[in-house]
Amino acid sequence: MLALGSGLLWVVPWFKNRVGRGQRNNPPELTEVDSGDRPLMGTTARIVVHVGDVEKGQAAIEAAFQRAEEINAICSDYNPESEIMRLCREPINRPIPVSGTLAAVLAHARTIAELTEGSFDPTLGGFTKLWRRSKRKQELPDPVLLKRARQAAGWEKFEVEIENRVVIVKDENLLFDLGGIAKGYAADEMLSVITARGIPSAMVAVAGDVRLGAPPPGRIGWAVGIRTLGADIEQIIQVSNCAVSTSGDLERYVEIEGTRYSHIIDPGTGLGLTRRIAATVVAPTAVQSDPLATFCCIRPELARKVFAAGEISCRIVGLGGGPYDHRTQQFPAFTLP
Repeated sequence: MLALGSGLLWVVPWFKNRVGRGQRNNPPELTEVDSGDRPLMGTTARIVVHVGDVEKGQAAIEAAFQRAEEINAICSDYNPESEIMRLCREPINRPIPVSGTLAAVLAHARTIAELTEGSFDPTLGGFTKLWRRSKRKQELPDPVLLKRARQAAGWEKFEVEIENRVVIVKDENLLFDLGGIAKGYAADEMLSVITARGIPSAMVAVAGDVRLGAPPPGRIGWAVGIRTLGADIEQIIQVSNCAVSTSGDLERYVEIEGTRYSHIIDPGTGLGLTRRIAATVVAPTAVQSDPLATFCCIRPELARKVFAAGEISCRIVGLGGGPYDHRTQQFPAFTLP
């Protein structure tokens, strides 16, 4: 089973065996190839494939990780020479040529920002820099610097012409942070690399974002275990050919002056969320589920309305005003561990 938490992924062998009881064994001609956990994009990633040729599976895994490294080199805001950081230094109000990858990520990001009314915003790089420093120093950001970062941010301050592969930035102080969508995009691309090599049954996990292909042989789906506010796996869903993302503060948080702050930044304050909340989103692609899980944590009431119907579903749990567990009608059926 895949255990999906707020940014980490584990395999629980005993549960995998338990789930397998009563189901037919894998056809003998197919072998599971597992990459194991590898460092990627500041976290860990893992790929599992089922193949008839082990060497073919291993080659597909290596190619998928190579594609992810390419995406990281383009989208990372930790590297001042990445393409996204160079874009922030380009002249404003003029079309700047960018790679197809960056154009695609920014186009997806702007679409999600508009859908979520700015709850997901890829231009919060100024807030992100301040918050990283706050976590190191264990102190809140200077209010003056927060105000400057707030004035510079805004998803409407850039445009993408996807066909021409150009981006127009409208504020010289604008800083991008694609951390809430680049991992999901990378997971999609990694799966595409694998399936293009004729391997339909595959799983790609990048931190809390999982992209799934066809089910493992002899199974109805991939067993994904969900953690939210506690250390234990709470529920298991069986899904395939989709993406699952969970966001929350289970492991990534900081306490400053007695207050617990999540790594999820509220665009309205520039600070980490202080209420305990976590969300799981199931969507056709990880470039959707990754940022939308963040949206669910920032504006849970709006998220429940937006996803009340359609192909995207969510589950939101929290402690504010008493424990609650809300899920949209189309959220996958679950079992208990």
